[in-house]
Amino acid sequence: MSTEKINFNRNIIYGNEEKFAVRFEGIKSSSNIDKEKTNKLLDKFINSKSHTNMLRNVAFIRTILKEFEEKILVVEYSDKNSQEIVKYNNGNLFFFNYENKNNANNNLMTAEFSNRKFNVSFSDYAEDSIVDYPNYSSINQQFSKLMEHIHLLKNVKSVNLDIDSKAVIEIYKLFYNENPDFSLSNINVRVQTMMSILAQFGITLESDYSFSLLGNKMPNSLYLAQLINNLFPLGEITDIDEPIKLADEPKKIIKIVGECVREVINDEYDKDDALITISKVIHAARYSLSSNSNVKELSNFTNRTQDEVESSIRLVKRIEKKLNNDK
Repeated sequence: MSTEKINFNRNIIYGNEEKFAVRFEGIKSSSNIDKEKTNKLLDKFINSKSHTNMLRNVAFIRTILKEFEEKILVVEYSDKNSQEIVKYNNGNLFFFNYENKNNANNNLMTAEFSNRKFNVSFSDYAEDSIVDYPNYSSINQQFSKLMEHIHLLKNVKSVNLDIDSKAVIEIYKLFYNENPDFSLSNINVRVQTMMSILAQFGITLESDYSFSLLGNKMPNSLYLAQLINNLFPLGEITDIDEPIKLADEPKKIIKIVGECVREVINDEYDKDDALITISKVIHAARYSLSSNSNVKELSNFTNRTQDEVESSIRLVKRIEKKLNNDK
């Protein structure tokens, strides 16, 4: 086993006085690790928009760097109203610093945990008796949330794949005939349109979820959006431990639908837009409009040309024919 020491350091300043920094010291656990790939994935995460959730920060970083044995991990985030710093030694939380300004009552809450000592202070606390303190209820609530937050930080792990996540990965491989890369900017379009199209042919996940077209450029599931977001630090997935074994019938349907869809989108300049068109027309025809809606009505509703609507309708009929012939 390799004992090569490894370091990752990242610092970035955003607008609105936001700062984010990561320092990692560890040991390279294998000579087969692709450090360049790890660096690219870490940079994508560092440059993503939101880092206000420290639990998410630590979980994602540990997932990205899971092939390295963690010795030291330091994560810092600050903006004009708050600051949070966590430090881990061999996976154990040994330092925590937190400051948060409550604009409602102009109160600054500070907390620090280190060397088994824990101190909390509130800038507007100047009463002799806590019973008479005017913001007692608010502070009690803040303190409870803080203790729960520290407990979760002490136990935060890397991202684990649940049943639905594993199913999406296997479905994606069959549908697109390629590995999914959850760090890509268009992965949400790819997964949302795929699952929306497959819903027309009876392929769904175990969880109860639904798509909405209202106000969206494509059928959108909030559940899927969250699932996709959580898988970001895994990047491109080639193999997973204990993968989901899809039944023969769903596998056959996914393959046929995927092949037919790829035949259409491969001729398009913008494949993502073609996927959006297909999923939008299918969803609108099935859920948004009456079953006897004509091409013009679908075109007006989806803001797609009549040629695009007719092409999507022909695609559905071609898929249905192939499925029926394959029985």
